[in-house]
Amino acid sequence: MSLNHKPIEIKEKDLGLRLDKFLQLRFKNLNFLNIQKLIRTGQIRVDGKRVVGSKRLELGNLIRVPYVYRIINKRKYIVFQPLDKFWQDIIDNNIIYKDKDILVINKPSGVAVQGGSKIKNHIDNKLDYFRFDSPYRPQLLHRLDKDTSGVLVLSRNPETTKRLGHAFKNRNINKIYWALIVGHLPKIKGSINLPLAEVKSKNFERTSYISSGKEAITKYTVLWKGKYKKIKISLVEFEPKTGRKHQIRAHCNSLGCNILGDKKYNIMKNKIGSLDKFMDQMHLHAKEIGLPDCQDETVRIVSPIPVHMKNILKELNLLNFIEE
Repeated sequence: MSLNHKPIEIKEKDLGLRLDKFLQLRFKNLNFLNIQKLIRTGQIRVDGKRVVGSKRLELGNLIRVPYVYRIINKRKYIVFQPLDKFWQDIIDNNIIYKDKDILVINKPSGVAVQGGSKIKNHIDNKLDYFRFDSPYRPQLLHRLDKDTSGVLVLSRNPETTKRLGHAFKNRNINKIYWALIVGHLPKIKGSINLPLAEVKSKNFERTSYISSGKEAITKYTVLWKGKYKKIKISLVEFEPKTGRKHQIRAHCNSLGCNILGDKKYNIMKNKIGSLDKFMDQMHLHAKEIGLPDCQDETVRIVSPIPVHMKNILKELNLLNFIEE
């Protein structure tokens, strides 16, 4: 039998080590994330049994790693591709909250949460890299549009996934968004209650007001309104009470406004003029979320305003609105 098939026997010097730590120490080229995945899926076993990475090793334990994961050199294994600088920066600098139950990312505008026909690089296929010390792969609890920035919540264990999954489904999660919109809303404070439905054609897909659509409610407060070089513009706080696709964007569109930089719902394509320089990114930010903890107390998490929104706020002399 090839040496690559032989299990690893635990000797006295390795007594008491965690299984995942032992494998890291023994095989320098074995990525920690890959170790956890192989253990979690039962491909690495101890004495023929499924275990967790935190298992403490005992004298004589036999650790089996299947041949398919070994390369020519028995000390090398297939590993996850290393993250590029962009994704490593998100992990290093864009995690704004983490405890044993949840992890919250400040998602940049332009980063997709899940894949699609033309999207291969997204957060959903990077979730193993957000595992850290958890034995479980994190799970997405909700989504943000690709061009929306801000708070994105992941659960870190199955119990939390179930608990907060119910909270999202039952609308017990409070979410606050900030947006810069082209135009003025009809009131300083109000509620948009217009049913929405997805409209699709061969080359077109978006959400629109349709009387037979699903209930969609968005509360709003205008924080500031004025003009930028003769163009009406507003800073608005939105609080969606339902979770329809593109809800805030579609509701703004239905009132004759559009979110600055929103190319899909831009109803003023030829009237932006002096605002063109701010059109590269969408100015919609998931600023705050309130989540119930295990004692049903609300944990509030706030995401800092992104640079592209700060740039226009600075020109409008509105930086005083940002809570540092």
